[in-house]
Amino acid sequence: MEVKWYGVNALEFRAPGVSFMIDPYVSRDRVHLHHPEEVDKYVASSPSAVLMTHAHWDHLADMPRIIARTGAILYGSATACNILRSLQVPAANLRAIHYGEHLELPGGVQVTVVESRHKGMPDEAPGYDAPPPPEALSLADNWRCGEVFGFLIRHNGLVIYNVGSANLLPSAVHGLECDYLIAGISRWENGFPKLLQDNLRFGCLIPTHHDEFTLPLAQFRLRDDLQRLQAAIPGLHARELPVLQWATL
Repeated sequence: MEVKWYGVNALEFRAPGVSFMIDPYVSRDRVHLHHPEEVDKYVASSPSAVLMTHAHWDHLADMPRIIARTGAILYGSATACNILRSLQVPAANLRAIHYGEHLELPGGVQVTVVESRHKGMPDEAPGYDAPPPPEALSLADNWRCGEVFGFLIRHNGLVIYNVGSANLLPSAVHGLECDYLIAGISRWENGFPKLLQDNLRFGCLIPTHHDEFTLPLAQFRLRDDLQRLQAAIPGLHARELPVLQWATL
């Protein structure tokens, strides 16, 4: 299995017979949320599936362009699907998923949908029960979170767990074991290190969402979230992925 990091929690995985993405957002602009030319420049592949951890703008806003170009199927919350419906994404490309669901992707990739939480949000993050007015989606704050998922990915004995925000639901993940924890650690708050230590067993942390994600990829730079986490968890084994390059897991 190989992985490419595009900044934020945008990830692409490939193995023989399969290519899929998680949260593929590359426009990186809180004011003008979507830049088609950036998507066309950086997302050159055609993933068969896209997994969406939650529906915030910095995870979901490039999906209409990606689906139009590739025909990919989005697997995400009802909120994510409703947002994309309001942006005229065909229903055939949208698949609402639920906690505990098991997905079978091509190439023998198995995905379990795990209930999770977003950093700093109440347990029930706000969402949309129906497609919102399209004009509302010009504002970043109107991309409501909706249900929050973690994705437990298995392929040929390799186990990966991805969360897009620096939080967990202990009852859903207590005792979970994986080779790689790929976790969004953006501006993590007090209590997050203990959540990791008390609930997960992982060989290596791969951090995401610790970059200045409102800067374009051409000006990519990291923040200090990983250094703070390593200071809080002595002995933490972490591996930073090079941005826009393939790495083998």
